Amino acid sequence: MFQHLFEPLGLGKTRVSNRICFNPHRTNFAQDGGITGQLAAYYRRRAEGGCGLIIQGEFSIHPNDRPWAAMIHLYQDNIADSLKPFAASIHTAGARVFANLNHHGFQSGSAITRHVCIGPSAICDIEFGETAKPAEPEDLADIKKAFARGAAKIRESGYDGIQIDMGPRSLLRQFLSALSNHRSDEYGGSLENRMRFPLEVAHAVRKAVGEDFTVGARLCADEMFYGAITMDESQTMAARLETAGHMDFINVAVGTYYNLHLQSASMHMPAGFSQEITAGIKQAVSIPVIGGYQIHSAGMAEQLIKEHKMDMAGLIRNLICDPDLPLKARRNDMSSIRSCVWDNNGCMGRTRQAKKLGCIQNPDVGYEHLPPGGEKAPCPKKVWVAGAGPAGLEAARSATLRGHDVTVFEQEDVLGGQINLQRMGAGRRSMGAVIRHLSDALVQLKVPIHTGKRLTTALVTAQRPDAVIIATGSKPVPRPLPGDYGPPFVLSVPDVLTGSPVGEKVLFVDENGGHHAAASVEFLADMGKQVDMITSDLFIGIELTGTGDLYLSRQRLLTKGVAFLTDIRAEEIRDRTLLGRHIYSNEVQAFTGYDTIVLDMGNIPEDGLYFELKGKVQELYRIGDCVAPRGVDMAILEGRKAGEIL
Repeated sequence: MFQHLFEPLGLGKTRVSNRICFNPHRTNFAQDGGITGQLAAYYRRRAEGGCGLIIQGEFSIHPNDRPWAAMIHLYQDNIADSLKPFAASIHTAGARVFANLNHHGFQSGSAITRHVCIGPSAICDIEFGETAKPAEPEDLADIKKAFARGAAKIRESGYDGIQIDMGPRSLLRQFLSALSNHRSDEYGGSLENRMRFPLEVAHAVRKAVGEDFTVGARLCADEMFYGAITMDESQTMAARLETAGHMDFINVAVGTYYNLHLQSASMHMPAGFSQEITAGIKQAVSIPVIGGYQIHSAGMAEQLIKEHKMDMAGLIRNLICDPDLPLKARRNDMSSIRSCVWDNNGCMGRTRQAKKLGCIQNPDVGYEHLPPGGEKAPCPKKVWVAGAGPAGLEAARSATLRGHDVTVFEQEDVLGGQINLQRMGAGRRSMGAVIRHLSDALVQLKVPIHTGKRLTTALVTAQRPDAVIIATGSKPVPRPLPGDYGPPFVLSVPDVLTGSPVGEKVLFVDENGGHHAAASVEFLADMGKQVDMITSDLFIGIELTGTGDLYLSRQRLLTKGVAFLTDIRAEEIRDRTLLGRHIYSNEVQAFTGYDTIVLDMGNIPEDGLYFELKGKVQELYRIGDCVAPRGVDMAILEGRKAGEIL
């Protein structure tokens, strides 16, 4: 089935066993400038899962360039002491490992280094907002030396190669792009001049490691912004890097600091949206080309390589979600792959807040260094699970793997819980893969699942299971505002998504700030409804900033006629009018003339069964939203813990 994906590939002097590359990304697992056991175990787990190449990121090559704290200080004299065993462990696990060397330029800040940012020109990144000092000749010489010193340490440490970062978050891309390079000296103006400094860095790195060591470049092939790098320019850049820069491969990236949603593309971006750009770079060079961005499956990677659009597939979130994707694909066990749903909350949504990397579906991420749970239980138990949402299904899966006799009860006719609502929101259908994976796993394990059957206290006391896990979820706050109201005039989000009649003019009260609200409003707008959104937040979609969804979500809503009203706290519904108070002026505003009001103002736990059974069952556990309404990541994590503790 995978004739091309599992063919070996030569990258310079390095031969990799297959065409799956774990691309560089931020984890925040490093500590005190060095590699931690947590970081080493995280990467080793992906090597054990069968990927051919790991390109490790998060190196700081210069003490004045540290945009975030959790980085590996490659400039430290003794850093090779921790890099050597790391590289050896990756090799033992069967993969090759490269280091991604980067200087972030003005896409950084002085909060950690307490030094000025360096850039080609005096501009600032929209994320950090700090104006850079234009690099002077001595700055450029210092940075070239830092790249060369770092490269030498990487070779000394037993790595197989180096990738020089000229991608979206790099100083070298800032020099390459007319969008950020406004210099009038020999490093600015023409494409030849803008390439001068990146080529000087490439020459310095090559000199430091020698001709027999693999060196490639991560190239931003299209910034997709007015006045920025275009495909025509990047094809010239790639050809020059191959010949004049002595590069052994090109790893294609897209986007710039003005469109961060491309670099962390969510489920709203089409699969493989940059593949034609990657194919364009491949046409310009004879060296191998690595492509990435929304490669949704091993099958898609196989097809892109077969069509000669890339030589190697660069994956990140796929392998975070399921480290064993390569091994499963190789043995054609596609149904067992835990597919990434591109939700971004567990990965980018965490790392951008300086939290450690996670995954909404894979609770093992970041815990690979701990002893594995799930060993066989010494005494099998009869375990009942109430609720077949993500928490209940994961608890059932984990408990069954421990050897327990598990039965699941779900009062609805279908599995999924809150996921079923999430997937109904506009553009959120892929969330259904969370439930498909878990339900398929239970089918394979032959776990009985009774749908349309509510677990009751009477049934539990009559049949006396050894343990009961309550995963009954949550429901909207029934009356979050004072007033005499209800359907059909005032509805909740579940009412809307499950088909309750909605009038033509809708007022939507958003105290969620994320997809729960935005996707529901877009659902209504797609039905042709005129929707006004009010929120007490500074702006609509405030919780979407970290996941890369804010820009496109707001763009879609606005182009579909949705109106945004911010800084307004809903206080009361009276006589078909919602009264709101401006949180700064304290002025009361009346919102009237609407056919329907939709309230998205939080959930409360469905915990009645838990408290009915408390004290009546020897082992009683409560997990997920019925403890406190949160996200799918905590539901699955608590399901895993409950299953493993039995």
